[in-house]
Amino acid sequence: MTEGVSESDQERRVRLVSFYLAIVAALAGSLIFAWVIYVVSTEFAYWQEILNQHFAAIIGLPGAAAVAFAIVVFLRQTDGPIEFEGLGFKFKGAAGQVVMWALCFGVIATAIKLCW
Repeated sequence: MTEGVSESDQERRVRLVSFYLAIVAALAGSLIFAWVIYVVSTEFAYWQEILNQHFAAIIGLPGAAAVAFAIVVFLRQTDGPIEFEGLGFKFKGAAGQVVMWALCFGVIATAIKLCW
């Protein structure tokens, strides 16, 4: 810990930097994924047919994972560590984030399945 800077200030800075790095990484990953899908679908007719038939699985599920990640990261950044209790379990810290991500992903994936 450096002098003159409390640990909470350092934690806030680390959280802010990690938040922006997560946004940049998610955007870069999305652009690369979109480019790969574009190249595969335009260059290979067979893959274009598969993409049309299984669009929800190829595009929807990775998108659901990214949105669930964004929700969890955004909630953590606005209110601090995620903590919740349910069904006799108590989740704190990283466990709370993992469970929250799995819950968000499951709900979004189910919605995609129901709508597809």
